[in-house]
This record gives sequence, structure tokens and C-alpha cells, in this order.
Amino acid sequence: MPASPSAAETVTDRAAQADTLLCADQQFGDSAAIGERNLARFRLGLTMLARHDDGAADVLRTTAAAADERLRPLLYDPVLRNCFEVDLARLESGELQHSSFGAFVAAGASASAADPSSPMGPCEALTRPHRQAWPALGNAWVLTEPTSDDSAQKMLAERLMELFRDALGSRTAGPVDPTDSVHAVLGEGAELLATLLPAAGAGVLGHVTMVGFTHRESEEGPLQSMSGGDPLPSTVLLAPERCTSPWLAAESLLHEGAHLKLFDALRTGSVVKNATERVPIPWRIGSWTVIQVFVALHFYVHLLVFRAAAATAGEEVRERFGPPPSVEDLDEPSPGTPAARSGQYRTSVERARHLAECVLSLPEEALTENGHRFARWLLTALRLVDDDAPLPPDRAAATTGRTQPSQPSAVSPTGALQRVTPVDACALPGLGQLVVSPTRSARMHWLNARSWTVYSLCDGRDLGSVHTAYARAAGLPAGSEEVGRQVSDSVRRLVAAGLVTQDT
Repeated sequence: MPASPSAAETVTDRAAQADTLLCADQQFGDSAAIGERNLARFRLGLTMLARHDDGAADVLRTTAAAADERLRPLLYDPVLRNCFEVDLARLESGELQHSSFGAFVAAGASASAADPSSPMGPCEALTRPHRQAWPALGNAWVLTEPTSDDSAQKMLAERLMELFRDALGSRTAGPVDPTDSVHAVLGEGAELLATLLPAAGAGVLGHVTMVGFTHRESEEGPLQSMSGGDPLPSTVLLAPERCTSPWLAAESLLHEGAHLKLFDALRTGSVVKNATERVPIPWRIGSWTVIQVFVALHFYVHLLVFRAAAATAGEEVRERFGPPPSVEDLDEPSPGTPAARSGQYRTSVERARHLAECVLSLPEEALTENGHRFARWLLTALRLVDDDAPLPPDRAAATTGRTQPSQPSAVSPTGALQRVTPVDACALPGLGQLVVSPTRSARMHWLNARSWTVYSLCDGRDLGSVHTAYARAAGLPAGSEEVGRQVSDSVRRLVAAGLVTQDT
């Protein structure tokens, strides 16, 4: 009779399962799929900007048509990504005058700062001496004060430092040039993270382009670490003190890298229907939006998986990186909050469980289909490393939204359904997705495989003909309730998005 696994073996196995699961979801976990969708969004976004900026149209369209290996350094360059996101936001709000992304590229900043055959982005090419953050694990680089040789590079360098200072909330902040020791521990922290979590750890590192070291004091105390988000995209900022130990460095990189990964994932799929809905957080003054709840839960799940792997790390890991910290650093609640009065919610486990309960308490109609999928995925991973965490929601119930009343179809059974033309689109057949934007629109729309199929069938057929053709394409019984629901839901959304019209 085989021996039962030890408790340590069980924890190790479950941590490994959770590590794999955190990279298994194609929408939120698979970094390669997230990157592919963001490149498609980048191409289509540049094409959309070209429609509205005649002066930069040629360079925008030329950039949009570039090969993936040329586009990636531009997409993940902190300055150009910031320009791109600001341009898209202004385009959607009707405030775009000229594309700032187009201005930088047209001025030659990218061409003069980066060799077209080099994997370096424009800002990276301005840092001298050039230091890679973790050479064996990706192309991330360490920020130093940028240098410039011409006016275009000077414009780029000044913008990079402006974004850096704005992200820190300081007009005088500058990057700290790390010592050789700090730089070495940064690399060791990345290697430790990828060793303990070979799937999720290595995955989050791929979403980091630039690492900057800095000091900043605020009312909440000294800066430990932060991720850039829109203001300073693809960037992790650290206090040098976070690189006194590979374990500290690894946790910081996991924390901020997970935020950057989720930032990229959410760009191509919303999870909430009401972005302003708020949830009280007992350890913080005020409340968080539902998105903030998801972002925090996403990090805590990754952190608990990391700590489960660290607790059973083998002797080889301990000899190479030193022993893991024996006790978690407690995070004190904000003064005056319910948690400060009760002494609760000081540990990562307590906070993860509470945030999970917050997600489960949301009404089903508050989340999109992606949001329900996101919640199931995160809570399933959490249960692997915390037996007392809330159970994930039932898959069937969340998918079908059984508590939501059925919506009457706004689509007539007669009348030709016709795709709106002209459109610009990027197809991702391997992911079963299409991103499309009508040329008169300032928005892009993501279609899953089901909606994409229905969209392709709206070529002048009436609704009944679309049902028949869809059933054949999907391998479902013609006239079945499932076909009716899938087609009606898809057509309704396509009409609402302005992608399909119907003759009356």
C-alpha cells in the first residue's frame, strides 16, 4: 500500500497546481494570449488614430502595419504607451486634436533612439550605461537618468522624466542609480520568483519593461514599491531597500508585476458593468471600486501561492537564495477604521478571504461574463492554498446568470441583418476573438468566437436564416433553445454596439 503524502508534500503539490492555474486562463492568466490581444488592440488603435489625425496618418498606419517584433518595443515603451492610452481616451471622449503618439514617432524619437532590428524600445535606448534587470528571464531594463543626442531624443527623455515625477507625485524626484549589490539582488529576486512559481512568476515578469529605483516620502510613509499603470506604463518602481534580500525583491516584483499583468489583461475585456460601484473596505478609510477589489484580490491570491511555495522550498532554493522569512510582515490598518479598532485584517490571508466574500456578495448582474469568469478563476486558485477561503461560485449558475431576468429581443424576426461597413479589424483566430471598429466610430469592440460567428453571418440574412446557419456552424441542433439564446444575445449586442443594422 503506497504511503500517504506528507503535509509538506500536499502543500507543495497544491501550490504547484495553483501556480499552473494562475497562467491557465486565456483571458487573464496566459501572458502570451494577453500579449497577442494587446498587440491587436495596439494595431487597431493606431489605425483609429490615423483616421482622425491627417498630419500623422501615414506614420500611424505604417507603424500599425509593422511586424510584431517591431511593435512590441513600442507598445511596452513607457512614454509611447502612455501617449497611446491618452490618445485613445481623448479620441473616445471627442477631445483628440492631434495624436501625441504620432507626434513622437513622426519626430523620429523611436527611429533615432532604437535600431529597427533591436529589441530595445526608444526610452531604453537612452539609458547609459544600459543595464538589464534580469537578463535570463526577459528584456526588462533598469532606469537611469536618460541621455539624448538630438532634439527628438531630448523630447523623449524629458517626457520620460516628467512621467516618472508625476507618478511619484514629486516635481524633484529622480531615479536612483542602483549599486552593483542592489542590481544583483534585483536579478536574484526575479530568478527566485521564477524558480518558486515557474508559471505565474515568470509570467508576471514578462509584463515589466522598466524598473526604476527611487526614494519617496508621503503621509503614509516611505515608498516600498509601486506599479505605473497608465501614468507610467509597464513600470515597477522600488525603494533600494527592497533589494536587500532576494525574498523581499521577489515579493515586490510579484506584487507590482501582477498589477501590470492585470492592467494589460483588463485592456481587452471589462469585468464590471458599473465602474463607479463601491465596496467598503474595513482596513482602509473610505471605499474601493469593484475593480480595485478585484485588483487587490488578484495580488493577494498570487502572494499566498508564492508563500505556500516558499514554505516548502527545497534545500537547493534555500542554499541559493537564503531561507525565506519566517513571519509575515503585518500591514497595519489605517487609523480609525473598523479593522484598526478590532485588530482584524492585518494579514494577507484575512484580507484575501474578505475580498473573496466581497466578490461573492456582488449581484450577478454587476459583473460581465468576463467578470464571472475572473471571479471563478481567482477563487479556485485561492482555495488551493487556503482551505478556509470561500468556495468559488457555481460555474453553471454564474455562466447562465440564472437570477437575471431574460431580456426581450430588440431584433425583428424579419428584416435583413447587415454588418456595418467600412470597418477596421484585427482577427485573432488562435484565441477565437475579433477586435473591430467601424470607421465612423471612436470605439473598438471585442467579439468572442460565438459573437464573431454570428457577426460573420449578418450579410443580409434575416434572423431565422442566421439561426439556421449558426446552428450548422456551431454543430448544434437547428431550432434548439440554445441556438436561439446564443444568436439572439449576440445579435442584440452587435446591434447595440453599432456593428450590425437591420432593415425594417
